[in-house]
Amino acid sequence: MSELFEVNYVDIRPQQLAKGLSQWHAASSDAESGYAASLREIRRLNAAEPWGHDTAGTAFRSAYMQGDGPETVMKQGEELAAKVVELGPTVRRSAENARGMDAERAREVREILKRI
Repeated sequence: MSELFEVNYVDIRPQQLAKGLSQWHAASSDAESGYAASLREIRRLNAAEPWGHDTAGTAFRSAYMQGDGPETVMKQGEELAAKVVELGPTVRRSAENARGMDAERAREVREILKRI
């Protein structure tokens, strides 16, 4: 990796962090609820069996439902949406932990400096 792009520190700017996390929360919540609405619609459409019951429809259904078909993909999508939502609070906790560690190190350095 080029040294030009190497970062050996984290610069946490509280105002930008708060704004970004607020935007992340809004966007991820919208994505999660939009995905849930889409799943309901897909399940409703699947329940109607629009492929029919003739030979072609039966062949389509067999291929479509193979290996638990759309349920597997929809379940994976739900898990992904939940992870996207959880990323915001995870970043918030990480930033709070980093700031707390910085404060603790600063306190330790102040104590050392008092002794010299």
